[in-house]
Amino acid sequence: MFQLYKSRDFGLFFKDTFDFLKLHGAHFFKNYLIVNGFFLVILIGMSYLLHSELAEMQVLGLLDENNEEVLFDYLRRHSSSFITYGIFYVLLGAFVGILNYSYVPFYFKLYEKHQGANFSYKEISNALFSNFGKLIKFILATILISIPLLIATSIVMAILTFTLIGIPFILFVVAFISLFYHSAIMEYIKSDNKGVFDCYGYSLQLCFQSFFPAVGAVGIFMLITGVFQYVLGLTQEGILYFIGISVYEDPTYLNDLEKTSFIFMIAFILQIAIYLINFIISAIIQIHQAIVYYGLKEDRENIYTRSAIDHIGKG
Repeated sequence: MFQLYKSRDFGLFFKDTFDFLKLHGAHFFKNYLIVNGFFLVILIGMSYLLHSELAEMQVLGLLDENNEEVLFDYLRRHSSSFITYGIFYVLLGAFVGILNYSYVPFYFKLYEKHQGANFSYKEISNALFSNFGKLIKFILATILISIPLLIATSIVMAILTFTLIGIPFILFVVAFISLFYHSAIMEYIKSDNKGVFDCYGYSLQLCFQSFFPAVGAVGIFMLITGVFQYVLGLTQEGILYFIGISVYEDPTYLNDLEKTSFIFMIAFILQIAIYLINFIISAIIQIHQAIVYYGLKEDRENIYTRSAIDHIGKG
C-alpha cells in the first residue's frame, strides 16, 4: 500500500507522485475512463457535430471575411438550433469538468478508506453522484471566494509583469492558487463536519505551512506538464500543416466537401486525442497536488505518527 500520510520535502513530492502512478496508475486511469467515459463520449460526439458544421460552413464559404452578411443571415435562420445546442454543450462540458475535478479527491478518499486500491468504479461513481449536491455547494461558495481572490491575483500578476525578474514568479502564483483550491476540495470531501469556508481556511494554512517546497513543487510540476502539452500542440499543428498544405496551395479543393472532409476528419481525430491527453495530464497534476496535500496534512496533524504509536500500544 502506498503511504499517503507522510512528511515530505521538495524531492519526495515528485518521487512519491511517480511512485503512486507506478503502483496504482493502471487502476486509477482504468476507473477514471470508466466513470467519465460515457459523458466524454457524448461530449466528443457533440464536438464532432460541431466540427462537421464548421467544415460545411467553410466549404460553403460562410467563414470567408467577404461573406459576413451571408454568415449572419445563416446564423439568424438557425439561431434556435445553435442556441439550444450551445446551452446543452456548455452544461455538459461543465458537468464533465465537475466530474473530472472531483474524481481525484473521491478516489483518494476511497483509497484511504480501503487502505489501498481494492475498490471498483461502482464505489467511485456512487460516491460522486451521491455527493453531487455537496459538490454544487462547494462550487457556489468557491465562486464567492474567487471574486476577491482573482482580483488580488490579477493585481499581483500585473505587478510581476512589469519586471523581467518577476515574470517567472507568475508560475508560482498560479501554482499557489491551484494548490489552494485543490487542497480545499480534498479537505471538504474528506471531512463530514467541515463547511466550505472552513476547508478553504484550512487549505490556506496548509499552503503557507511549507510554502516554498510545496508551492515550488506544484509550480515546477505544472511547468513540466505545460511544456509537454505545448510540444503536443506543436506536433498537432505540424501534422495538420503537412496534411492540409494542398488545401492552402489549391483553394479549389474547398469546393468539394468529400475531398476536404478527410482533412477535417484528421483534424478532428487529432483534436480529440489532444483533448483526452489533456484530461489525463490534468488528472496527473491533481494526483501530484493530492500527494502534496497529504504531506502537508501529516506535518500539521501527525496522523500517521499517532496511528503508528497507537498501533504499537495496542500490540
